[in-house]
Amino acid sequence: MKKNIYNPEGKDIRFINSDYKELFRIPDGGYITITLNNGEQLVRKCKFHGECHVDVGNSVYHICEFAERMEKNGNIYEPCPEPEIVHGYTIIDRMPVGNKVFVLAHNPDAVQPWVTWQGSKNSPGYDWGHYWSNRSDAWTDCFRRADAERTGTSYDHTEVYKQRQDRDNAR
Repeated sequence: MKKNIYNPEGKDIRFINSDYKELFRIPDGGYITITLNNGEQLVRKCKFHGECHVDVGNSVYHICEFAERMEKNGNIYEPCPEPEIVHGYTIIDRMPVGNKVFVLAHNPDAVQPWVTWQGSKNSPGYDWGHYWSNRSDAWTDCFRRADAERTGTSYDHTEVYKQRQDRDNAR
């Protein structure tokens, strides 16, 4: 991992509740699991940004602001000791829908560093991978796959490619 310029001493990141009671600490570069009020689980890498600030995913929060947002939305956050890695991709989001689960994963060293997979809650492993070169398209694909399953509609992931081409051609 690259050295964090905000944390040359390698201090831990602390997570608190909105009353400033410390809940847990994780090492700089560690992961947390956020369980949303609908059961969806997000895995986020965290970086130290000072004694009272943390980068969760790609957003910087004051530690109390993060706690307040989580509590307001009914979300639970806890340390994630070991993120799930599949074929070199780190799973950063899980979206359960019925007996299925849709995941978003990232491997910065891959030719297409983003992937969404479909899996079953009842068996290990994932299949039906859609590979992407950028995070935005991968997020869109993952949400659309989960929504299609949730609503019982069909989804053609090639539409995301077509929309990107249309945007790029319009520039």
